[in-house]
Amino acid sequence: MFSSFSARAPRSPRPARGTAYRVRLAIAVGYAAAVTVATGVVLAADLFADDPGFIGVWLILVTAPLSLVALALFELPGEMPQAVTNVLFYVATTGAGVIQAWLIWPGSLRRRKTSP
Repeated sequence: MFSSFSARAPRSPRPARGTAYRVRLAIAVGYAAAVTVATGVVLAADLFADDPGFIGVWLILVTAPLSLVALALFELPGEMPQAVTNVLFYVATTGAGVIQAWLIWPGSLRRRKTSP
């Protein structure tokens, strides 16, 4: 049959999660929830209010500083239709918030392997 077949050794149990891991995970989940709530509130106000005013500023503030960079980048092509501008606003700000939540998440860090 298979000449190179070998049985796999059982995996060692995972190391215990430290307090720092749990704190970073809680912060990342809380930040992702804040981005989701802010996006929902701003989108609802944009869709259902007669004059939403400057409510989009809250979404920019929650997702700053990456959202500022993303918003500056989509201004480079120049004048665009209003519908495209609205979609790009939500994509840029919410996308920046998701990237920042991923960067806060402790699983995104590469861990060094230490030899025993």
